[in-house]
Amino acid sequence: MRKLWIFLLISVMILLTVSSLATYKIAFIPKLVGIPYFNAMEAGGKRAAKDLGVEFIYTGPTTDSVAKQIEIIDNLITKGVDAIAVAPNDPAAITPIMKKAKGKGILTMTSDTDGAQNVREVFVNQARPRDIGYAVMDVVAELMDYKGKFAIVSGGPTAWNLNTWIMYLQQRLAEYPDIELVTIRYAGEDVQKAVDVGLSVIQAFPDIKVIVGMNSTSAPGVAEAVELAGKVGQIWATGITVPSMMKEHMKKGSVKKFVLWDPENLGYLTVWAAKYLLDGNEFPANKPIDVPGISTKPIYYPGTKELVLGPPLVFTPENIDKYNF
Repeated sequence: MRKLWIFLLISVMILLTVSSLATYKIAFIPKLVGIPYFNAMEAGGKRAAKDLGVEFIYTGPTTDSVAKQIEIIDNLITKGVDAIAVAPNDPAAITPIMKKAKGKGILTMTSDTDGAQNVREVFVNQARPRDIGYAVMDVVAELMDYKGKFAIVSGGPTAWNLNTWIMYLQQRLAEYPDIELVTIRYAGEDVQKAVDVGLSVIQAFPDIKVIVGMNSTSAPGVAEAVELAGKVGQIWATGITVPSMMKEHMKKGSVKKFVLWDPENLGYLTVWAAKYLLDGNEFPANKPIDVPGISTKPIYYPGTKELVLGPPLVFTPENIDKYNF
């Protein structure tokens, strides 16, 4: 009998030890790997994983492939991760596979770009879409002295976040009666394609004053297009991207201002939010949340289940060197 009790005690101790050593496996699938924006999110996720004692899995397609994202998520379901966050290339197409993940007891999230709204538990959002769209339009208006024509080169035509930002940009545009948006074109997640599309826009609309790149690859692409077209000083390039991809263009004079946020903090917040929910917590609603490890105080909006990092930031020659992503 005594031996049985000893055996049971040892068994319980082993189980407790294994349980204490177990860590959450939190995966993030970006639109694609290998570009500075998502590299910064990866760095933030890794930092959060170290601080919080979880395993961070960063994996994604090498192009903005919807099919590959779905395949990767399916593989993660098979591996039995605890949480999956995705920046979907197509918000509708991602829904069935996220529903499958949720059915397996996996915490489903979106980050950077929303999708699968009826399935995901939370959208970790960089900033409210209205604030982003308005900020970009205000920069455009200032650059063109509040009158004239401008064009947009966006990423993928089905990207929920980009389309929503453009919608709010156009809403803000209504407040500038002397400014005209002449075209919206698409270049995917490819800098060189954005250069080519930017050059075609400049050729088609030679009297534009500003060309906007609505994602991290399009903005530097249209800046290079302005330079290659010999239009520096005549056309301003701006948009939404990381400082590391715009510094040289600022030095060349094609860029004066552009908009973003801190994607490293966004990656950190994504992992923090996953662990917070996996621990059985609920986000406090509509008030700033203290998140050790990032410089902003995110706010959770329960109506849309959005955890928002903070307001967008306008980068200028005066502040761009403060950021290393």
